[in-house]
Amino acid sequence: MEYCEKGTLRDVLTKKPGLPWETRVRMAVDAARGLYRLHQTAAKSKLHGCINSSKFLVAKGYCVKLSGFELSKTESSLKRGYKKKQTQVPASAYICPLGLASLSHMYDVPSEIYSFGIVLWEIATGKIPFEGCSSVEIYQKVYEQRYQAPLGEECPSGLQEIINRCRTFEPSQRPSAEEIVDALIAVYEKINTASETQTQDP
Repeated sequence: MEYCEKGTLRDVLTKKPGLPWETRVRMAVDAARGLYRLHQTAAKSKLHGCINSSKFLVAKGYCVKLSGFELSKTESSLKRGYKKKQTQVPASAYICPLGLASLSHMYDVPSEIYSFGIVLWEIATGKIPFEGCSSVEIYQKVYEQRYQAPLGEECPSGLQEIINRCRTFEPSQRPSAEEIVDALIAVYEKINTASETQTQDP
């Protein structure tokens, strides 16, 4: 197995909250590619079952890898997958609105995309989602109030858009992993171009 020297994504975001946007978006692209490979490159769509910022590992050069594939199952065989406890982030922070509202809600691809949207929010802000909130308070905010934690004005608009689409209340309106990858690559290229232009300006 590859050694990921920087630890989990959550570790990195806690230790290095002020990473440049170029680095953060590149990390997001890596993470999204891992999810895409799981969801869309096999004959049957697979789900990880436990997407959170501790399941992504960070190697040299801030290269992000998705781990925990021993939990992955085919979509048809997976109903609920919130078994492992988080040490820093409340587990319910990653549960989609309908999942918070009903224990019988079927865990599916849109549910996992919502979880990934929370991970992207963490990359963009460096913060812990719903820090200090109980499960009941998270339910009230996410399901009853349809609340989305703000991203901050400095967050690139394209990144804001894809994060908000992932976190949208209606499952059918959430993007696929492929759409997320494409959107994040476009954001990265825009940031890279802007950075190169600033470097070239006298």
